[in-house]
Amino acid sequence: MHMKIKEVEKLLQINSQTIRYYEKLGFLKPKRDENGYRNYTQEDVQILRKIHFLRDLDIPLEMIQTILLNPDQFQNILNKHLKFLQAKIENLEEVQQKCFHLNQKNIPLLDAIIDGEFQNQPAHLHDEIKSIIHKASEFIKPYPVVTLGRKTTPFQFLKEIIFIFISTTLITMSFLLYFINTHTMTHIHWGLYLLSVILLTIIFIFILFHEKYYEFGIVDFYIFDSYKMKAKSIKAVLENTTHEIARHYLYKDICNVKIHVEKKIGGIGFGPVTYYNIIYQFHMRDGNHFQINSSLYQETSQDRKSVYEILDYHHVKIIDEQNLKQFFLQKNLSIYEYLEKRCT
Repeated sequence: MHMKIKEVEKLLQINSQTIRYYEKLGFLKPKRDENGYRNYTQEDVQILRKIHFLRDLDIPLEMIQTILLNPDQFQNILNKHLKFLQAKIENLEEVQQKCFHLNQKNIPLLDAIIDGEFQNQPAHLHDEIKSIIHKASEFIKPYPVVTLGRKTTPFQFLKEIIFIFISTTLITMSFLLYFINTHTMTHIHWGLYLLSVILLTIIFIFILFHEKYYEFGIVDFYIFDSYKMKAKSIKAVLENTTHEIARHYLYKDICNVKIHVEKKIGGIGFGPVTYYNIIYQFHMRDGNHFQINSSLYQETSQDRKSVYEILDYHHVKIIDEQNLKQFFLQKNLSIYEYLEKRCT
């Protein structure tokens, strides 16, 4: 018996992105059908059950891999994990005690750290604050997800289909009116007209549809481009399964990323518009190369620096000839304001 990823997701309550990540790590290797969709066997499901159970125990993936390859090592690894958990508990208890101690003294800790109003307090309190921040940071990890490009939800796409259908109907209305004035309309004629509208709508959907996005998560990222697989992409968008046919990479798969900015002038209707084109050139270890162009206008609320921060977090080699890192270190200006100020 084989199962699709959505069925496995529903059965085990594990999201599909996590399942694909485990596959990328080599925990399981599902076979694919002629359409490229994954088929999971009962053995695959059993492996996922084991991983899910061990992750609930907070056992790291490296240790889980060892357990799956050598089941007799389970107790040894469990003993090591218990020691780690005990140390973690003691660490957190120490942080808790220090937080409680500072809370009892009614010290405005946040204001003191941000505004530097704590300078006149005893030195040992400074050490306590630093210790708390350091220990707490060991258990805090960022989990951003940044999407650049066009990623359409099924609902949005259905609205676009309806809009195209209505537009096609209005465009063909003049031909219909002409035909009504010169011929007697029968049920067959109405049926042919409706069929032609539907066919034209489908043609326009295929012509106009272009889905392309880059989604950066904490452990991996996806590249989706519908250019060479429109029919499959349309089906995936409607089923909300674009991740299944997207290219999937881990950050360790990146050889380097070159980032540079170009100032552009464009726009129609309301005159020229100045904008910056942030270009990310990815060079992958498998020999593939791809480029992300992320246009940044003055009015935009999106901040592209998150991609840089994620890459930097994963220690990806970044080629930054324009020294854009200086912007990411400062907090006062938006990226557009920073680039405008630097260029003037």
